[in-house]
Amino acid sequence: MRLVSAATLRRRSICAALLLAGLGLPDAVGAQGFEDEVAFLTAPMGARMVGIGRAAASIRGELQGVPWNPATLGTIDYFEPLASHYDGPLDFRFNNLAVAVPVGSAGVFAVSANVQSFGEITLSSSPDVPLGTITPSNLVLGLSYGRQILPRFGIGLTAKWVRSELSGDLTGDTFAFDAGLLWRPAVSLPLDIGASVLNVGRGLSIDGAEPSPLPGRLRLGASYDVLSHLQPEGRFSLLLAVDLEHALRDLSAGSQFFGAEFGAAGILFLRGGYIAETLIDTNTGGTVGVGLALGRFRFDIARELGVNQLGDETHISLAARL
Repeated sequence: MRLVSAATLRRRSICAALLLAGLGLPDAVGAQGFEDEVAFLTAPMGARMVGIGRAAASIRGELQGVPWNPATLGTIDYFEPLASHYDGPLDFRFNNLAVAVPVGSAGVFAVSANVQSFGEITLSSSPDVPLGTITPSNLVLGLSYGRQILPRFGIGLTAKWVRSELSGDLTGDTFAFDAGLLWRPAVSLPLDIGASVLNVGRGLSIDGAEPSPLPGRLRLGASYDVLSHLQPEGRFSLLLAVDLEHALRDLSAGSQFFGAEFGAAGILFLRGGYIAETLIDTNTGGTVGVGLALGRFRFDIARELGVNQLGDETHISLAARL
């Protein structure tokens, strides 16, 4: 019979309690889901994509769309650094840095770093039995690749190293992978269809605790520019987008994402969307956003309205296309 020290039991109790709470996310996240213990991998990043309700799987040529479909990289033809940030509920902070690098006919590579911190969290098994305090943080490093293998068909892949630190030496790491497709049915038709499989990999174990499965997702999306036939010069645009997302371990469990983006002269963009999230039951509500493209630089800001029951979130992104 293997003996386990009291200190080890306490450490593993802390791990189990935090994983059941969604790795620092609200209790409602961990309580409802069958696989959302590592829910931080689904945290939204990129103000443009948030502004259109996270309906991101079919938005071509968009570095912000890589977390939802790496095939969106395939049509980027410029060097692009991107920085995104938002403050979540309580003391949560989310930052993402990414760079897209085209390499001619070989395709487009991108590297990214997603850093998340959650402040100090007090854990207890009951109101009178504290387990201690922790200062959790997460780091996700990604390497992505996208390429147009046919004139109207592209593919994309992402490999991610995931590290979660609860406090001190309470850590764990794993690998996860994304893969996606992007297809335009006809050259003359401004319709794009995207599909991706996200967060596939072995579970995440903290300090030897039982591994928590990754939040694997299947996402399908479509987008259409409804004004392109009315004014071919492209002075105005109206992009409509919709995504459907399902849990890989139970395809009957799904969410819907809807969005629209109106553009004027390629400079000003107004956005709105709606999130009908059932995989994380607190995430249902609207989104609004604004974008400015001034020369080679782009600024996006978006706000989620009623999506999270703990408070609305404001997302900001800055990018340069060089």
